[in-house]
Amino acid sequence: MSPPRTLHLTLLALILGSSTPIVSDTLAQPAPESTTQTEPRSPRECVVTLPGGRKLTGILMESRETEIVLRINGIDTTFQRSRISSIDFLPPIDERFAQLRAAVPNDDIDARLTLVNWLRDRRAYELAITELDSILESDPDNPDALVLHRWLTEHLKLMNARLDREDIENRNQRSKRPPQTPTLTEEQINLIRVYEIDLDDPPKLKVDNDTIRTLMAREPESFPIDPEERERFLEMSDLDKLRLLFSHRARDLYGEVRVQENPRSIELFKDHIGGPTGWLVNACATTRCHGGTEAGDFQLLTRRPNSDETVYTNFLIVDRATLKDGTPLINVTDPARSPLIQLAMVQSKSIYPHPEIDPLVYGQGFRPIFRTTRDKGYARAIDWIRSLYTPRPDYGIEYPPPSDEEGESPETSSEGSETP
Repeated sequence: MSPPRTLHLTLLALILGSSTPIVSDTLAQPAPESTTQTEPRSPRECVVTLPGGRKLTGILMESRETEIVLRINGIDTTFQRSRISSIDFLPPIDERFAQLRAAVPNDDIDARLTLVNWLRDRRAYELAITELDSILESDPDNPDALVLHRWLTEHLKLMNARLDREDIENRNQRSKRPPQTPTLTEEQINLIRVYEIDLDDPPKLKVDNDTIRTLMAREPESFPIDPEERERFLEMSDLDKLRLLFSHRARDLYGEVRVQENPRSIELFKDHIGGPTGWLVNACATTRCHGGTEAGDFQLLTRRPNSDETVYTNFLIVDRATLKDGTPLINVTDPARSPLIQLAMVQSKSIYPHPEIDPLVYGQGFRPIFRTTRDKGYARAIDWIRSLYTPRPDYGIEYPPPSDEEGESPETSSEGSETP
């Protein structure tokens, strides 16, 4: 006997009222410049913790350098970053909806409409419309479902039209701007993913049989003569096929591997270092620092900070950058000694103190990211460096650094590195 519908509604109310974060990001102190990101199509729901321990759950609508805009119960509220201890992102809305929907019987229309309203409040309009379509198949004359469907459909049209207009306006504005630092291509991004795969904790990936056939055809002495035995190599898992490519160092075939998720090292970089809420973008890549035209050799991208193009390009720039004496910014053998981390420390406590910044020229002096080695951001930066593939690989990517026109390059040589 199935539970009564009132019980389903009660359980839904309890579940929807809970907020269990899965991705935490303590905010570093950014420079006080206000660079507004455009409203994303799919804002993330999060829990904001204030210094006194008070927690607020809402939808992160905008993320600026000195403040964020959080939508709480339909009302947009601005919070200064200096008054925020951390932001904890909740799981993606589609994942949470799938879990909630699995607990509701198909014939419990009231509970399903409750879920639709939950999706609407989080602006997951397309997902809400799909659920309403399913409801109306079972109950075509349900008045609440019909009203909701009409409202959501029209609202989605208006929202998409507005976003399309904004895209056109942004493209027109970009066409009037001077050339920007180039970003990596999808193929280059995929190649970095291949090289950064941890075989003990691999992301989702796909290796086509044709890739293995190519390897066997050009290295016949490494594989059995019997056709049936050779066929067994095509029956291996995608991970074992990748191991086979690595063992043969078939670097020219790595690009044929399709990696469908970010490896752990990239995910940590995006979540805590170089993503939209990471200190690299919010404190180091401002127009007054390494994100502007006066950044010199080490210029980072700030456009669309959540996009793969920006995240992976900044990752490559940081990975290849060196100090003037040739010391790499990242020290994979002793992460704590990495200049990238030391330059973010309080100058008096750093073995690579950040150069002084003239506040009369830039509006303020240097502001450290980490004040002590006990800072959460410091520990996360160490964890990220430890997650990188060692020794650092040569991706074989020809990427021009921002200072390429001047004949200078922050890249480091990877010749002789023993990479897979």
